Amino acid sequence: MSPMERAEGTLEALDDVDVLLVEDDEAVRTTFVDILRGAGYTTAEAGDSHAALQQLESLTVRSVLLDVYLPGLSGLWLLDQLEDPPPVVLVTAHDYDPEVLARREKVFLYVQKPVVPTELLRVVARSVAAGRRS
Repeated sequence: MSPMERAEGTLEALDDVDVLLVEDDEAVRTTFVDILRGAGYTTAEAGDSHAALQQLESLTVRSVLLDVYLPGLSGLWLLDQLEDPPPVVLVTAHDYDPEVLARREKVFLYVQKPVVPTELLRVVARSVAAGRRS
């Protein structure tokens, strides 16, 4: 089912979402969610790694947008906890360092902030499509 079909009123189970957005900056999280929902994607949100783990345990998630630098336990810590993750898009405001690149086998795509809406939608479309195939 396409995002447009869902936006036109077709209901899905509440435990099935296209994108889990893991971002500690509330303004960035709200902006990303607005863009994604405006394009018809279903979303769930987490402000830290613990909340994200809870969401991943209780939801069927097609893709994860994961901020690398979260307070407390980082996005990289979260990535290390995931045995068979859905496609993960790492989002960071920093250049890619060796610690980030070392986890590339679990990472579907990388995006550097600030992200323009068209780029966000492009990477989400790719990661959600890959999540549907797996």
